[in-house]
This record gives sequence, structure tokens and C-alpha cells, in this order.
Amino acid sequence: MITKRIPLWEGREDVALYTVLKECTPNPMVPTKPEALPAVVVCPGGAYMFCSMENEGDTVAFSFADAGYQTFILQYTVGTTCGENDSRHPAQLLDLAKALLIIRENAEAWHVDPQRIALIGFSAGANLCANMAVYWHTPLLSGRFDVPSEYFKPMAVMLGYPLTDYSYQEEYNATLPPNPMLLAGNKAVFGTPTPDKEQLDEMSPCLHVSEKTPPIFLFHAANDSLVPAVHSLKMALALAEKGIPYELHVFQNGEHGFATGVPNGVGPYRADKHQACSAWVELAKTWLMRWAAPETQEHDFCIADAIRSGSDAPPAAFCI
Repeated sequence: MITKRIPLWEGREDVALYTVLKECTPNPMVPTKPEALPAVVVCPGGAYMFCSMENEGDTVAFSFADAGYQTFILQYTVGTTCGENDSRHPAQLLDLAKALLIIRENAEAWHVDPQRIALIGFSAGANLCANMAVYWHTPLLSGRFDVPSEYFKPMAVMLGYPLTDYSYQEEYNATLPPNPMLLAGNKAVFGTPTPDKEQLDEMSPCLHVSEKTPPIFLFHAANDSLVPAVHSLKMALALAEKGIPYELHVFQNGEHGFATGVPNGVGPYRADKHQACSAWVELAKTWLMRWAAPETQEHDFCIADAIRSGSDAPPAAFCI
């Protein structure tokens, strides 16, 4: 595996793209270029206060690399590593957009198929990936980088215990004792611990799903006491209403932050808490394989189009 760290912005060391790449050495006996592989960009969680690089970054990236993907880990802007105003939305979305541009610019050298780049995020990182899924086609990104919107379009998106409705989360938080981490996360991404409804709605991807949203895979634990599984249910409902293919898995146990569900030396490990949800890894790989296979992409998108047009399409189009 080739691993390297690539700074995203000149003069900043707190944000970077890490590569986990397979070496594709040309075969002198075969007069063709090495195959361009699909890619996965991993966005760890951390309440927009830090990036859980080891727990939700390295282990996830290497798992998808073992499955045949060129993988990347994004260390995006968070509240503990930069000035107060520098961490506000859409800073993280611009980080992810820049990462996608870097990958596409180096697609040939890194043996990446630029049309087959998927995203996976966890918690706050899942909120980031979900926002890319619903905002990729807007002037917010194309205007900032002066490139066509298609440069930011993910092939598919996978969301682990995502925060998809900030207004709902604020109502839920009000029923619990104050959580300093959540308040600090709000200040980092909104500029205030008490954002107004307009700010909350802007960062709530389930409110912005459209016909342009790519297929989404959702996984959550029903006993998540930090970010309730209702967030994934809300996102699934929004996708269903727009006819976007999706797959949803809610596991009974796992709490928040179960990552891949295997021991990794980060915090205490409990099989009943983590391993119960580890099935999502293989389920996600199977689901992603469907979208990464060129011979199935066109068929599935045609089904999704049929659903949106109101024709009689098989329920399998929703991938559940």
C-alpha cells in the first residue's frame, strides 16, 4: 500500500488528505494500462471538534482497501485546530470538495476511476458527507472553485450514525443534561452554541434531499443515546419521498461511535456493544459493489428515474 499525506490548503497543517493506494504496476506482457479502480473517501467523526482518525479513519480505509478500492481519509476543519471563525460551515464542505478535486486531478496517476468515487462518514463526518450529497450541484461549490458541479458529485454515500436534522437534535439535547462537547461542536460549526433555525436547517441534509441526491447507505444503533437513530430514519424517509435508492440498517445495540465494530485499541472494547453492529461493513461493501459495477449503474439509475416519474417500478429499486 502507498500511503502519503497531502495538505489541502497552502499554509495550513490542520487539514489534509491521506491516501491508502494499491500499487498498480503495469504488466510488460499486457499492452494496456492498469485498471482504474473505484475509490472511497472516509470522513471520521468527532462532533466537528476533532477527527477520530484511528477509530473511524484508518480501520475503515484499510477495510475498503482490502475490498479493492483506492481509499482516502479526510482530516477536515474542526474547532480545536483553527480560529473560531475559520471552523464555521461551509469550511468542512469546502475541505471535502477540495479533496475530491485533488483525487480527480490525480486520478490517472493514482489509478482511480473519477466516475466511481464514493464517500463514507461517521457522526459529524456523516453529516459532512450527507451535506455533500445534497449540495454537490449548488453554486456554493462550483462558484467557489470555478469548475463544473459534476466534479463534486459522489457515486454513492455511506452514512454511519449520521446527524441529519439539527433542529431535531437540538430538541433532543434539551431533554438531557447539557453536553459540553455538543455545545462546543455547535460553536465550532455555527459560530455560536445556540444557532438559529435558519442555521440549523442549512446543516440538516434530510431537509435538502432532491432528485440529484446520489444513492445512500445508512447504518445506526437503536440505542444511540448521543445521536438518535431517528436521524437515519428521517434521512431514509426523505430519500424515499424523492425516489432515491437507499439501504437502511438499524441495529439494536452499538451505542454511538461503534466504527467497524472490531477491537482497535481505542477505548474499552465490548463485544455486546460493538460487534453487534459490525455486520454493516460487509453489508455496505455488497451495496457499494452494486453501484461501483459499470454494468449495473445504468440499470439502477433508470429504475430510480422510473420511480420519480410515477411508473410501476419494482420495490427493489430502494435497495431494502
